[in-house]
Amino acid sequence: MLLVAVLPGLAAMVALLFTWREVRVTEQGQLTSRFNDAISNLGSPSLDVRFGGIYALERIMQDSPRDQPRIVLVLSAYVRRHASVPAAGFAVEPAEPKEGQVAPGLRRPPTDVTAVVNVLAHRSPRHDGDTQVDWSRADLRGLFLTAWAFKDLAKLPEDGVFPRARAPFAYVNLEGADLRHADLSGVDLRSAFASEANLSRTQLLGADLREADLSLADLTEANVLDTNLSGADLSGAILRRTFLGRFTGTTDAGAPLSAKPCDLSRAVLRDADLTSAVLTGTTLAGADLTDADLRGADLTKADLHGANLTGANLKGANLTHADLTGVVLTGAELTGARTEGARGLPASAVPD
Repeated sequence: MLLVAVLPGLAAMVALLFTWREVRVTEQGQLTSRFNDAISNLGSPSLDVRFGGIYALERIMQDSPRDQPRIVLVLSAYVRRHASVPAAGFAVEPAEPKEGQVAPGLRRPPTDVTAVVNVLAHRSPRHDGDTQVDWSRADLRGLFLTAWAFKDLAKLPEDGVFPRARAPFAYVNLEGADLRHADLSGVDLRSAFASEANLSRTQLLGADLREADLSLADLTEANVLDTNLSGADLSGAILRRTFLGRFTGTTDAGAPLSAKPCDLSRAVLRDADLTSAVLTGTTLAGADLTDADLRGADLTKADLHGANLTGANLKGANLTHADLTGVVLTGAELTGARTEGARGLPASAVPD
């Protein structure tokens, strides 16, 4: 009698199991079909159709997180294909654009490439697995990816918490990418690989570049205020006239505006070109500045304690009130350097 009573229940459970499996198979089949359709749309000559493919992939990422890694790969490849640095190298930007040409500072990536970037910026990185966003040798000049408006800078709390979430691009591959005039303020770029990237005149206010590889990168006249570069590799990087120091001023409306200097503690700056860089109040504690070119650099009130300045060129540099406690200055050139009020500077190193 017990068996007779149990059998209908077992039959119902088995039926439910088969129904669930059928639903799952159907769902997977639909996702595969949607994925294939989206990929086909990406290759369309029609911009509108390509947009449809881009946003279809975004929806698939939301519906099926396990498919996110391969979608990140597909969208990364889309950016590299549709916005690539020429084989001959970075495009030369004219100082004065001719009639009909776009001024360098006003250039923007193609609209479909911008759409892909925004899709990746809004994804949840915890579903990436071992996949990384790969924009190596991509031409992304003028990209606008800032996580917050410049006018909000005066409102930032002391703990550095930003009013909006950071765009998640930790471990992004930017090797040889062209990001001139881009705005990456507040973006999460931890451990980014940006060797030989062109970041001249790029806005990097408040970006997180801890442990990033920026070796041989060009950061000429870049704005790197309030940026965390601790442990970053800037070997051979070009930082001419780069703004890394403390800033105070007012907005156009007259509101007070200030930003902290960037954190370069433990950064590797061997052979880096920091000519005329603004490093006012910057933290360079424990940084490796071996053979770095710091001619004319402003290091007023900079924290350099424990830094390695072996063979560094500090001709004409401003070291007023800088902390040089425990600094290694073997073979360093300090001719014409200003050292008034500098702490920890050995008497033998003071220029005549």
